[in-house]
Amino acid sequence: MSLLTRHVLLPAIAPATTVALYFTPVLWFGCVNRGLMAIAVVLMSATGAFVALARGFRARSRREPVDWWLLTALILTIPLALIVGLG
Repeated sequence: MSLLTRHVLLPAIAPATTVALYFTPVLWFGCVNRGLMAIAVVLMSATGAFVALARGFRARSRREPVDWWLLTALILTIPLALIVGLG
């Protein structure tokens, strides 16, 4: 798997899912279920961001490049910003 796929395209699924839930009609899932699904996506994404940061710190201690891990963590924090209202 290439670096672009692993660090950009796969983490970009979380913000895309959050936006897709936003445009999902209320009649399909209902308000409560849509909210619970959005919270689940945000929690999984935030957990992934913390894991990416930890791997970035580990790579930094081994003097390896950390740019890809920081980009991954940044992408994974977008759903949190969307839910909180910063976007």
